[in-house]
Amino acid sequence: MTKSKLLWKVIGLEILVIFWFLVNGAYVSMTHPTTHYLQFLGIVPLAIGIAFYLTKTKKWPHFFSFQQNMSFRMRILFLSPLLLYLLIILIGNRGIHVSSILDLILILLTQTLIIAFVEEMVFRGFMLNLLLSKSYKLAVLLSSLLFAFTHSLNMLSGQTLGNTVFQILFAFVTGLVLALLIVNGQSIGVTIIFHGLNNFLQFTSPVDANDSLLVNYALLLFLSGYAFYLWNRKSTLSVSHNQVSG
Repeated sequence: MTKSKLLWKVIGLEILVIFWFLVNGAYVSMTHPTTHYLQFLGIVPLAIGIAFYLTKTKKWPHFFSFQQNMSFRMRILFLSPLLLYLLIILIGNRGIHVSSILDLILILLTQTLIIAFVEEMVFRGFMLNLLLSKSYKLAVLLSSLLFAFTHSLNMLSGQTLGNTVFQILFAFVTGLVLALLIVNGQSIGVTIIFHGLNNFLQFTSPVDANDSLLVNYALLLFLSGYAFYLWNRKSTLSVSHNQVSG
């Protein structure tokens, strides 16, 4: 694939996501949904479209299988920082707050099966897969940058500049971690579940975002350290592979 064709495909994926989130924003502005899960109804057609494409092309196993052999115990240890991260959020946000069990389930399903599924498939699925044909470093960095840029759309909903800048930085580091998990042989199913649970805990937090800044900065530092470890691990494996091939 030529560089120009690859670039246009990546740009096309970015525009696709931005378009549908703008459509969803317009839907929210016109309907003013009172429940959280209805606020993302405009993304449902895109989620269905992606699921249909994966089914038609029979690519579910390609994206959702583990590419690196690990024992169950080793995989848990390898992914344990993600579990610790979610636990820190849960404790830092002082638990979760919802009006009913039904709301709890619907929010979790919305954030996992719609938002996380769409964003992970576009950025850590299609986009990362395209860019890996050039370089895993380019793939990780560019997909993470575009993932972070997409979060700048939150300014359209009235979010302050300071909060938006921090969210963009946070999204970039999160994108690095999730992309590096994929290039280290993990299934995109792992990143979808983590992404969905992270969003779920943020949306059901009884604590205002401005009241948990210390926790957020600690989480950013924590994720940065995990990204550094995953980057070095992939680099070491790549060097070892090249030496064996040579």
